[in-house]
Amino acid sequence: MRTRSIISNEGSGARINVTPMIDVVMVLIVFYLLVGQLAIDRKASIDLPSSSTGINQTQEQDPIIIGITADGSLSINGNAIDSNRFTGEIEGMHTRAPGTPIRVRADRDAPFGVVRPIMHQLRDANIRGVELVTEQRP
Repeated sequence: MRTRSIISNEGSGARINVTPMIDVVMVLIVFYLLVGQLAIDRKASIDLPSSSTGINQTQEQDPIIIGITADGSLSINGNAIDSNRFTGEIEGMHTRAPGTPIRVRADRDAPFGVVRPIMHQLRDANIRGVELVTEQRP
């Protein structure tokens, strides 16, 4: 039986074949990229309401995205946040980048009684130009 050595004695010094290690590392990188993207997509699963009016989003600048789930939990840019800290956090973000668009993604099953206080907090924080995100109805 012949065996293959991973150490080559060709030339002046011994060399280790690193091709299998590079293959394994590349597979791990791709795996973690895919799993990370799936985790981000499932982190804030919000079913948006549909609308036949409105304009398509433009990607001029990275927006601040406020997520409101059906049970009333809040997130800012995908990070869960307590409702008591919401106003201070959003004011701080808006102060650091005043021209940043703010988009509210509320679940279609969220009662308006959950969305209204958030909109009032944004108004009281003197934040104007808040956009409500919906899916476009065909």
